[in-house]
Amino acid sequence: MQVQSAEPKFETANVSKMAMELNVNDRNFNVSATCKIKKDSAIYLSIQPFFGIEVFKAELTPDSMKVIDKMNRRFFVVDYHFFKQRFGVDVDFYSLQGLIFNQFFCVGQKTIQPKNLKINAVGTGNNSIDFESETMQQSTEINSLNLIQQVLLKAKNSGYQLKTTYGDYAVENTVNIPHKISMTASSEKSKAVCNFSILRVDFNNKLTFAATNTDRYTRGDIEQLMKK
Repeated sequence: MQVQSAEPKFETANVSKMAMELNVNDRNFNVSATCKIKKDSAIYLSIQPFFGIEVFKAELTPDSMKVIDKMNRRFFVVDYHFFKQRFGVDVDFYSLQGLIFNQFFCVGQKTIQPKNLKINAVGTGNNSIDFESETMQQSTEINSLNLIQQVLLKAKNSGYQLKTTYGDYAVENTVNIPHKISMTASSEKSKAVCNFSILRVDFNNKLTFAATNTDRYTRGDIEQLMKK
């Protein structure tokens, strides 16, 4: 309850300026991006590497995830079961929403059941809240102010794990959020790191979420995109 009381609270968020640094198997990419979210309904991420020109777009809803490759005029649609099939990681829309916006969640679960949580001291005034499902292990590290510092997700049936760390907390429009977010996805064979720097954000303004018209795009296999 104390962690949930301290976490960011909003109905809509508009990250209108964000820097992303991506490293995949020692290949580096630096791009600009924007992100819009309507809580529990939609997350739209736009990648703009060239002077504000949108090249990639991801549209996440509770049912599915759509990725649009505008340069090659292709689009890809998967449901969240894809992550379990491909990586052994059982995540859903609500888990990803919690990771992106620093809100407490139990991986793969829409609701939180306190009886399924364990609290452990990890030193220097920090504690971890641990959760375990049939396929996943989750450890959420919190500091003495009950702010989330790190979330570690591990798949039991594979070597995949996702670690997300948070820093540079500051208040924007009465909402206290981390302005630095780092996500590291790794396995025995590969590693990808994505660092987000939030440069401009506002909350609780009216936003529009218009799904991309894909009539003039070709539908592709998501595995083709994963191999890029």
